[in-house]
Amino acid sequence: MPFAFLSTVRGMSLWNQTAADLLKATASHKPTPGGGSVAALSGAFGVGLLSMALTISRNKAQKAGKELSPELSATLERLQSIQARLQALADEDVAVFRKFVDATKLPKDSEEEKQARAQALAEAGEAARAAPLEIARQCVQALEEAEGTVREVHAEVVSDIGAGASLLRGAIDAALLTVDINLLRLSDDEKAPLQAQRDALEQQGHERAERLLKQAQKQIAEQQD
Repeated sequence: MPFAFLSTVRGMSLWNQTAADLLKATASHKPTPGGGSVAALSGAFGVGLLSMALTISRNKAQKAGKELSPELSATLERLQSIQARLQALADEDVAVFRKFVDATKLPKDSEEEKQARAQALAEAGEAARAAPLEIARQCVQALEEAEGTVREVHAEVVSDIGAGASLLRGAIDAALLTVDINLLRLSDDEKAPLQAQRDALEQQGHERAERLLKQAQKQIAEQQD
């Protein structure tokens, strides 16, 4: 199936495409997948790297007869849950964009049609703002989960913790840019609470990613001594 068709099939998950087709669809003239959904994709892979590092570390410790904190396994389960949520959000972001486009195409001849169209646009706009905020929120949560376990990560995969943190920070920034463009449609009063959420997520995400990255870099440097 050609990617140009595949990328436009409604209801088809992005995750059912090959990596090559997904990249082609992203780089094409089609508006989806766009910044929000690609942010979710990137975030899911960032979480995947964190999960990989923890899984390998746990397996190596078990083979060596070493004990790890029980919290590591619990953290791994929570990260896997976040990854699944980000995977769903990638598809959700595409769906809400299509919902907005569909709303713009509704008839507006009669007063009833105008009201129905306005309501549909309002609902679609709300969903379009909520999705990237939730993407950023899930990425921030993943960074928080990983912070407490980085010291237990095996030396061979500590770089993957840093790589995962870097991907998650980029995903947060990308998702919040999508929020920014969607906030332009709102009045100042409507925008204020969403802007506060957006700014808090940016600060938390940057701080947590920076701490995690520095921890990983420190552990790599210690291996050189």
